[in-house]
Amino acid sequence: MAQETERVKAGRTFDSAYGFSFSIAVGLALFIAGLVISLTLGQGTNIGLIFGIPLLVAGLIIPIFMMRDLFKTNEVSAPCPNCGATIRTSDATLQLKCTSCERVINVREGQFVLGD
Repeated sequence: MAQETERVKAGRTFDSAYGFSFSIAVGLALFIAGLVISLTLGQGTNIGLIFGIPLLVAGLIIPIFMMRDLFKTNEVSAPCPNCGATIRTSDATLQLKCTSCERVINVREGQFVLGD
């Protein structure tokens, strides 16, 4: 009797691409809300400007604040999985070639893995 293995589907994680999109969406929503409040309620009274201007400013500042982790890079230093030579690179690197053995190495979550 053949056994069937269940594959666990990995759910979507809140990685850098989703974080970028989410922060832009939040900023855009705040900016548009501030613009609408300033233009509609701000013409007759100061209440519209009191609420609208901070929303406009928040729509510009909050995306930058939310994306601050995307601008950081860390250095990864580890031995080559093939020859053991020390390799130093950024964690933003996806694939590189070892300077000693010329093998292709993939960088996954700060770890070096031999490539194809």
